[in-house]
Amino acid sequence: MSNAEPELIYIFLPEALGPMDRGDKYEDPIIDELERLGLGEVSGAGTQLGDEQPDGRRPVVSCGIDVNTNDVAATRSALRDLLPRLGCPKGTQLQYEASGKLVQDEYDGADWALESDAPPESEPGSGISISSSLKRES
Repeated sequence: MSNAEPELIYIFLPEALGPMDRGDKYEDPIIDELERLGLGEVSGAGTQLGDEQPDGRRPVVSCGIDVNTNDVAATRSALRDLLPRLGCPKGTQLQYEASGKLVQDEYDGADWALESDAPPESEPGSGISISSSLKRES
């Protein structure tokens, strides 16, 4: 990566994977692909837990991966190609900023809808959002 300030792409995965499984299924192949293409790096990841159950457990409901890149367009393209091959579910999102606005590419199980408005982070089903990651960096 160059010395320019990297930009964040947040990969939202509506899949109940814990850290080890998420790493094996997604993070490791993404790291390999980004390195191979010279596009960026995985800078973090997380797991979203659901509401507490009667037994006190909080089930995993989704997960996400932070990617830092200096070429958002090329990285989005590479991720849109790679993620379906890794078995990403319908509803997978690439969240990023374009022209000062949060937008996303969303996978419908067959194709990607590109550059639609990202949902507000408080909206049910929006998961861990890029807006949370951007706020942490401020």
